[in-house]
Amino acid sequence: MKTISIKELHAATGHWVRAAKKQTIIVTDRGEKIATIKPHVEEAVPRPVFSGRDWSKLPKIDFDSTAIISEDRERP
Repeated sequence: MKTISIKELHAATGHWVRAAKKQTIIVTDRGEKIATIKPHVEEAVPRPVFSGRDWSKLPKIDFDSTAIISEDRERP
């Protein structure tokens, strides 16, 4: 871990933010720890398993809706 002052952070913010990719940086103000800049770690978010559509829960229609959709798209 690297410790820097808030003055050093203000003087070279980009440098210290890029340096935080590799290590954690502690920012101090007059010797008191006030912030931590640390590498960002992507957490793997588990995706829900798609078990398929339950067609029985969808509304039943007895016609083809493509003609209606096509007409609607052609309207100015």
